[in-house]
Amino acid sequence: MQEYEHNSMLPDAMHLPCPSCGSQLLYTAENQKLSCAHCGYLEAIDPSNDLVLEQPLFDAIEQDQDFSAEVPDQQHFQCENCSAKFVIDSRDIKVNCGFCGSSKVNLKAYEHQYIQPVGIIPFYVARDKAEEHFKVWIKQGWFTPFNFQQFAKVNSLHGVYIPFWTYDAQTHATWQGEAGHYYYETIQVRVNGQMQTQQVQKTRWTHRSGALNHFFDDVLVVASGGLVQEDISRILPYRLTEVVNFDPRLMVGWEAEIYQKGVKDAYQVGEKIMDHRLRNMCSAQLGGDTQRNLHVNSRKSDQTFKHIILPLWVCSYNYKNRVYRFTINGQTGRVYGQKPTSWIKIVLVVLLVIAFLAGIWYLRETGVIANFVQ
Repeated sequence: MQEYEHNSMLPDAMHLPCPSCGSQLLYTAENQKLSCAHCGYLEAIDPSNDLVLEQPLFDAIEQDQDFSAEVPDQQHFQCENCSAKFVIDSRDIKVNCGFCGSSKVNLKAYEHQYIQPVGIIPFYVARDKAEEHFKVWIKQGWFTPFNFQQFAKVNSLHGVYIPFWTYDAQTHATWQGEAGHYYYETIQVRVNGQMQTQQVQKTRWTHRSGALNHFFDDVLVVASGGLVQEDISRILPYRLTEVVNFDPRLMVGWEAEIYQKGVKDAYQVGEKIMDHRLRNMCSAQLGGDTQRNLHVNSRKSDQTFKHIILPLWVCSYNYKNRVYRFTINGQTGRVYGQKPTSWIKIVLVVLLVIAFLAGIWYLRETGVIANFVQ
């Protein structure tokens, strides 16, 4: 059995002094480089991805069960910049020194997890762009309350590195079901005392079966404790071909989270995603205008995984004492958010539709439409 290597050789913390002036270096999405705000020094990130490798899934699951992580607690932390000592939560990745204002990455936090990240996508969407996305999004929507834009107040906008798992698997599926094909028959019906010809839709059912092979590559499952898969699915995809070797320097100055959903539990989510896609592919093979009794049996093999870190902007805002969430893909800028619904607008639209249909019926019954056509 292949041994999954647990990396415990990371330093406790990372602080990036500028080689030109000694000030703090931070990764900035504006220029996608390590930057010094004091002297303007720029340093390109390493685009290498040779360490972003797949690992056997079930080997890691077995060894993870035997792994004993340190119990999260409070730990003493010494700032490398000013030598001040203070206490932090051992699970916090981002550490800000209250004495000199410098920002660091607490790599010791990763020691509480068995599996270390192998890849990362840095932020491409800067804060000002994220705010623009929010302003555009807040103006969209037919059924938001009339005063929504005026009173929706942004609480905070956070750029956060979120933990993810990716899963690969070879799958083989067999399926059977019935494909329905529509056809039409002409019948005579009596309407208002007169015989009229109408087309009636019917369905011809055909039983079919088949099989397919499919390789799933990089099925993405969020490992965050505060985000669910349904939230993330709305802002996918990430361009995973741009994942580079995990470099904690890219996280200096940004918020980050260690994974809360383990590799085994997340794989169960990944399996459901695969099964759903397999069913859709089998349904496409079955064909027809409609379907019934579709049954799919599948098996998976050669499952592998990666642990990667991806960028996300998370925004919360208040409207009438209720908090709503808005998220932005930190690489592509794709957005998704929750908005309040105005039932007054919905009722007005329903009433307008009813009035429109009633008007058409009245005009038809009184013969106005027929006279107009003639």
